[in-house]
Amino acid sequence: MWLSSEDWLWKLVAFSVALSLFLAFPPYSLLAGHLSEHGMKLDAWVFVQNQSQDLFHPKDMDHDVRRENMIFRWVLPALSYVTGHNIILILLLQSLLGIFFLYNTGKWIFEVSQDKVVTSFFILSIANIFVSVWTFADVYGYGDGFAYFFLLVAILYKNPFLVFFALQAAFFTDERAVIAGGYLLLFQIVRRAYQHADFSFITLLKNIFTGKNLVVWIAWIVYFSIRMYVQKTYFPHHSYSTLGTPVLFADAHRHGLGSSMWTAFEGTWLLMGAALFALFVTKRYLLILALFAGFVILVASGIYVHDIDRALSYGFPFLMMAAIILLQTASHRSIRVILFFTAIVCVSHPMVYYMGYNRILWLEPLPMKVFMLVDYWMHWNLFN
Repeated sequence: MWLSSEDWLWKLVAFSVALSLFLAFPPYSLLAGHLSEHGMKLDAWVFVQNQSQDLFHPKDMDHDVRRENMIFRWVLPALSYVTGHNIILILLLQSLLGIFFLYNTGKWIFEVSQDKVVTSFFILSIANIFVSVWTFADVYGYGDGFAYFFLLVAILYKNPFLVFFALQAAFFTDERAVIAGGYLLLFQIVRRAYQHADFSFITLLKNIFTGKNLVVWIAWIVYFSIRMYVQKTYFPHHSYSTLGTPVLFADAHRHGLGSSMWTAFEGTWLLMGAALFALFVTKRYLLILALFAGFVILVASGIYVHDIDRALSYGFPFLMMAAIILLQTASHRSIRVILFFTAIVCVSHPMVYYMGYNRILWLEPLPMKVFMLVDYWMHWNLFN
């Protein structure tokens, strides 16, 4: 009945968000503690406020913590400055962009599939994996939800100026988005290859540097030019002590890689696996090679940082590429079956993720959160 109404997509998004929040309720207790006078402070928000007060001379830029990694992340400090460091307002905006992220994704998948059932299963899946859940659960002051949204805008819209500024906003939210710019190149390569039915090496190579992909290259050049100038002028001795070989081989970090590889995508591994099989069957070996190279880069970006799940979640364009491949090679009936089981796994799987330093976290369902709150009020100490 919902799918037959005029505003069916908004209803689908509202249901998907509500279901996601019910199954993986955000840790608002941490935010409450940060906002209280004597509660535990979330150090990322503290540094964001310091940056908003003096962007090029922030206080407390200590090494061996995440603050030194944040000096070129300017979107949250800008929002902090504009809002008077109103964290709740910033998080509300992030959640609003999370809703539009799902809506725009749904609008896109319906345009390319013309199938409301395919769209429904796809959105239910996306809404219940890390890239969407984290947008609502991120109360820590990382701002990945902004980066996800701006990257999606760069993927879906054609206006080169909008694409350029969306990419700059994503890049200056988090460096992971800079790497994700390469996934945008792959998305355009896949889309144009199927659009023009041309999978030759020369064409695929040309597509890397033409069309909207040219805007990505320009955005990279401008970003790195600004970054190098600012670093040379204001942070000449800056280095990343939390990045590199010690993180790559540390057991506490490495042991979480397998878990993160699964939980970052959950059931959508079925979608990507089916797309890979379709490429093999149709002998699109060059596309397989290009996508494999991109996925290796995605995994490497997770290995070299502490928050593996956050790094892997920037690979959400691979899910959109998988959808394009299947829609061009398989029947809608087959795609519906694949996405049905994809959605079942994504919805039923608990939101467990790895945040580095050997910390495995679980976002409890809403009823569990309510029970934990009652336990706190009644001093039963069942969760201590």
